Order: sequence, then structure tokens, then C-alpha cells
Amino acid sequence: MKLLYSWLKDFIDINLTPEELTKHFTSLGMEVADLKKTGADFDGVYAAKIEHIENHPNSDHLHLVDLTTKDGPQRVVCGAQNIAVGQIVPLAKVGARLGQIVLKPAVIRGVTSEGMLCSADELGLASTRQKGILILDNSVKVGADIKQLYGGEADYIFDLELTPNRPDLMSVLGIARELSTLLNLPLKNKTYKEIKGDGKSLEINLPCGPDGCQRYIGRIIRDVKNVPSPQWLQDRLLAFGVNPKNALVDITNYVMFEFGQPLHAFDLSHIEGGKINVRFAEDDEKFLGLDDVERTLTSQMLVICDEKKPLCLAGILGGKHDSILDTTKDIFLESANFNPVCINKTSKKLGLSSESSQRFERGLDIEGTTLAMQAASALILEICGGKPSEVNDIYPQKIETPEVTFTLKQIEDILGMQIPEEKAQQILRNLGTLSVGEKWVFKANSYRRDLKHRWDIAEEIARYYGLENLAPQITSTHATLYFAEHPKAIDIGEIFAQKLVGLGFFECKNIALTSKKDVENFGYTTTQVPEIANPLAEGLEYLRPSLLASLLKNLEYNQRFSNNDLCLFEYDKTFSLQKGYPVEGFTLAGVMTGKTPREKFFLSPQCQVGFYGLKGVITNLLGDFTYTLQPAKQAPKYMHPKICMEIVADKKVIGYLGELHPLTLKEYDIKQQVYAFEFNVKNLEKQFSAAEFKKAEDVPSLPSAWRDLSFIIDENTQYADILHALKDAPAKINLIDLYEGKNLPEGKKSLTLRFEFAAQGKTLTDKEVSAYIDNIFKTLQNSFGATLR
Repeated sequence: MKLLYSWLKDFIDINLTPEELTKHFTSLGMEVADLKKTGADFDGVYAAKIEHIENHPNSDHLHLVDLTTKDGPQRVVCGAQNIAVGQIVPLAKVGARLGQIVLKPAVIRGVTSEGMLCSADELGLASTRQKGILILDNSVKVGADIKQLYGGEADYIFDLELTPNRPDLMSVLGIARELSTLLNLPLKNKTYKEIKGDGKSLEINLPCGPDGCQRYIGRIIRDVKNVPSPQWLQDRLLAFGVNPKNALVDITNYVMFEFGQPLHAFDLSHIEGGKINVRFAEDDEKFLGLDDVERTLTSQMLVICDEKKPLCLAGILGGKHDSILDTTKDIFLESANFNPVCINKTSKKLGLSSESSQRFERGLDIEGTTLAMQAASALILEICGGKPSEVNDIYPQKIETPEVTFTLKQIEDILGMQIPEEKAQQILRNLGTLSVGEKWVFKANSYRRDLKHRWDIAEEIARYYGLENLAPQITSTHATLYFAEHPKAIDIGEIFAQKLVGLGFFECKNIALTSKKDVENFGYTTTQVPEIANPLAEGLEYLRPSLLASLLKNLEYNQRFSNNDLCLFEYDKTFSLQKGYPVEGFTLAGVMTGKTPREKFFLSPQCQVGFYGLKGVITNLLGDFTYTLQPAKQAPKYMHPKICMEIVADKKVIGYLGELHPLTLKEYDIKQQVYAFEFNVKNLEKQFSAAEFKKAEDVPSLPSAWRDLSFIIDENTQYADILHALKDAPAKINLIDLYEGKNLPEGKKSLTLRFEFAAQGKTLTDKEVSAYIDNIFKTLQNSFGATLR
């Protein structure tokens, strides 16, 4: 939302500088994204007439320009291409100020220039977008002060970021109301002459009911002259980033920015049948918009129609069949309050957004329709003339703001401090009506229908009183410290995330919405995942069943910037449908590609990431859980069929790890191998018990002892099964050799494991270490039929 400082002063007398005002906006919850100075920010610039132009003797693109000024003839050097003899132009003489710059004498290519001709940008003028030197009207007298021609003073444009729950702030009046309450300054009563009119307006029907339109006001104005808007109106629209078109269109935009109520003007000659019908469209009904694009509508979309055709997409876009032309003589002026949900759905479905739709879909003041109609009618008659009809106001069901009953003590309990009674009453009376007794009864103004509970009242009082004043009144503090031996609330996903960061991974956070293409790329159908009834945009129609699609998009984005060595992970919710109902679960997924990042591994030599590196990551993550890794019986669609393993816990497959299928990578434009894992974290929570939480042990301070053990086992024995069998061994275990080949019995392989033993407070003897090794070998014999090599 843009705000013009001088426009704000039409409603409230503010003696604050724009910079001081910025702090108040912030305290009210409106972030100032930008503050720009605009308008006539200069001094010493006067109108001059060009008498003669000749080429510069030492340049092929500069000119010597002779001018008539208020002080006599003068010559300047100029490079603009749009100047001509006889033009009236702005001349800044030596000593003139342009913004922060003061003009000094200059010698340009050996010729003295006694000033400079100015463009609109150099003068900071928003009211014109001329390129090159600003050409003034020939009626401007030589010597006229240019500053006086353009308002006389500099102005400021605020760019405010507003929260969606405050549609009343999307207008100059709405922001003035906020400041009036905050600063306790009276609001100026800027009124427009009330226009009664003669004769009846068009008949208005609302077959859509309140689900489509809650109030609709219209009137006819005949014999208008659609002239260009006056300069002051054009200047204000330009400050808001709107190009002026003609008076009728400009006035509707102007009133929308001033009061927050969108309006629409129809060419009366385009309306057939003498009736306006506000109805829902028919499925597959066609509508041709002002942008010359024909759209196919659905039965959820609201249209304004005459007896034969749609004229306007309600609250969003005007139609080609109702557009205002320069030759328009008679108009029908509309001021309506459409259902915000209806406008929001249509806007999202069609991918259309406009200044009016942004206001309607947030919910507007039901009483603002009459104020806007009155203001627009008055401005049209003032600028364009015309003969107005009576107003036809269709308001089927009156909407009232609710009454809220509370005590000041209840508000103070919510806020945690005392509020001066007089200050609380002053704030609330600015926001609505207040009856004070044993209990206070408050009813908000129509533009603040969001104030429905005493908690809303407490929030408003806190904002206007000042959040900085809400310091708790603490007289004493009491604290209890308790160190739990067995913590009960452990986030397993957070533990996984910390481990992965330690292994060189970067965490990603992606939106939970995905597309049909992403759903199908990972082996699901759209009937297996929840669909969004009102998607935010194309490509965000479903809740994602897998995190890997998002991570691949993260990879592709990084690789476009030559970041090819990446390890990424995400821990978040995934979604599915079970028996027709949406179900959510927490999933951990990661991808590895390129080479290992050196800085994460103490500058060790980089190596290409591969399957065994990925397997090592999973082993590290799941070391405290009971699980097995086994070749996938049927690899998922997105995995390489020969390089994929299942992660099994409690006899259930909870996820997969392996190399992603080349065709999957092609869908995301990734040209190098990617290794990935994904598993459901919730399936592991059953194994996790806070009562079995392992406390950290001291690192042994005495030397450790180690032994290597070489043995022969069946070639199909999984290393994960060996580790599981030896999980109670009092040693660290590392595989240091695997041999398959000659001198071994058929169907056998040889493994060499290194066991490192250590004990607290003593050095282990050879006898103790040998006893450990004997027990370990007996376990291998009993479990796998191992023999010593």
C-alpha cells in the first residue's frame, strides 16, 4: 500500500516529519518498506525559451543552446536530443539546488556552460514521464518559477506493508484513522457534496444472494464529458503508480485509494435491457476482459450482467463490453460489497489480481459503499458535469458489528499491567461506541468488524497505548531448576538434523505444496494425496507425499549457479490419503551429489560421493535404533532399480536409500548422479524411550587395546546383521578388509574386523582382551557359522 504524505494531511493535521512518522507506523504494526522523496525538490529553476541551437565544436553529440531568460540571453551546453527552437524549458542556473546537489560553473569540452536544462527526473517530478528535457507548455512565461508550477513543495511516498486482517488500512482515510487514535488528533471531516439526483436508476437484482454480494449501490449519470483529469488528480494517481487515462476512470481509482472502496463505471449504452444482475456464472461461460483475453468461467465466479451478457468479472476485472471510452456520454456508476471468499477464489483460480480484488478479498466496510458513491458522484459532476439519477441501494441483510462486554480488569489481566482508565476509554471511543458502567460495552465502527472479543480489545489498547509501556510490573521472582535424568520430550527429527549438519549437510525448508507432475514423478497418483480446494497458484495443487521433489529443485537451483558439490536435507511433514481422509507424518530426506565439501571434513581430500558414503550417513543416523538395511525387493519408481536398499524397522519398510533414477533426474534438469534417502521418522518413535536415554560417558583417559579378527562366513551374510549380533560387545568395531576369491571355499567370503577395547580407570590386560575376543568369536560361530581364517 502506497501513501502520499500530502494526501494524508487532507485528513489529519500532522506536525511530524516523514521520518518521525515512520516510527509511529512501525509501532502500529505497519512496516515501512520504503520512503521516497518526490515532487518539486529543487530551487532556482526558471522557465527559459530556446532561441538558437548549434553543434558543439568539440563534440559530435553535444549542442550549444542559446536561451532567453528573465536575466537576459544565456548559453548552456546540452546533450538532449528532444530540444528544438521555440520550446519553453526549465533552466537551472549556477547556484540552483536539485535535491542535494548545488549547481556549480562548468566547462564542457572547452565551452563554458552557464547552467543546465533539466529533465523531469532531475527535478523529481512524478506528474510527468517525459524522456529527455522537460518541455513546458508554450503558455508558460519566461522567468516563471518551475517550483510553483508543480505544487511548490517536495512530497513523500511511503510504501507500507500491511497485514491481511486489516483491509481498512488500504486507504488514505484508514491510515489517517489509525494515526488519529494513536496521536489523539481530531480527524478532519473531508466531505463531498451530497448528490440527491432526479429520476430512477437501473433496476438491480442480486440472484447470487449474500454468498456473492452483500450490498450493491448504483446510479446513472447522463451527459458527462469525459475530459482529461485535472493535474492535481493525475499527480496523486502517478504517486500511487497508476497511469491517468481519463476523468471517469481516474475518479474511480482516486476514490478507491482515498476511501478503500473500489468502484466501477459502465458505459450505459452498452447495458442492454435496463437491468443489472449480479449472479454466479454458468460453467464454461465465456468472458472477454478489458485485457482482450477471453476466459472460461465456473459456477463459483461472480459476474455483473445485463439481460444478455456478462459485463464485468465482479470485483476483479472490467469487461470489453462495458469499457469507458473517451466518447462515453452516459454512465452507470457501481459501488458494491462483494463476498470476500468468492472474490478470493475467483482471483486465485484465474490467476488475476488487481487493486480492487486485493481489497474485496480481505473484506470491506459495508458502510464504505455509500461514502464512495457520494465522493465519486461529486467529483464526476465537478470535473465532467452531468445529470445524476437517484441512488438505487440494494442492501438485503443489514450487517452489524457485535457488542463486546468486558471490564477494564479483564483487559489488564490479559496484558499483565495496569492501563489508565481515561486512556483506555479514549482509544475505544475512537474505534467505536463505548458505554461505561460496572461492565464496559463496546461496539466497533463498521470498518473494524474484526473486533469481536475482549482479547481483540486488549490487543488494540496495547497497540495504541504503546507496546513499549507494557513492561510487566514484577516485584519478585522465583525460579526452580530441575535437571532431568531421563528427558521425556525428545524431538528425534531434531536429533537427526543436528547429526546431518555435523556430517556436512545443509538444511532446507520448502513449502508443503506441490504439483501433479511432482506427485507422479515419485510414484504416487493424485488420488493418493490430498488436493488443495483453492490452490495459491498453478503448480501448488497438492500436499506433497515426499520431500525429495523439493530437494531436487533445491539442487537444480544451486547447480545453475555452479554449486555442484552439495549435501542437502529436509525434515518436515508429508501427506497422504488413507480411506479418503488426509494423514500427515514426519519424514527425513536427504540428497548428496558431486564431491564431499572439504571444509566440513577438516580439509581432508575431496572424494566423489557414492552409495557407501550415503550408507555411512544412514548408519550414523540410526545407530541408536534397531533396524536393518536390505536390498530393495522392488525399488520405487524414482530410484535406480539396481542401487537401492530398504530401511526396515519393526519388520516394516520405513524408507529407502540409494541412487536416484536417471529419468527422475532428467525431469528436474539435473545432469550428475544424485544419491538420496527418505524415511518416516514417526515409525522409529516407538523404539525410543526416554527411560532408556543414554547419558554421555566420560572418554577413557588410559590407552586402549585392539585386536584384529579374520574369519570366514557365508557370502550372503549381511554386514548389518553382524553388527547387530555384536551390538553388546564392549568394543568399537571397524571393517578393515573384505576378501572374495581364490583359496576360499565356494560360496564363502573373508572379513577382518578390528576391535578397540577401553575401560575407565585401568589399562586392560592381554588376558582380559583375549577373553573378550573369545566371546565375540563364539557369537559369530553361533550366529553365522563363522570359522577362523
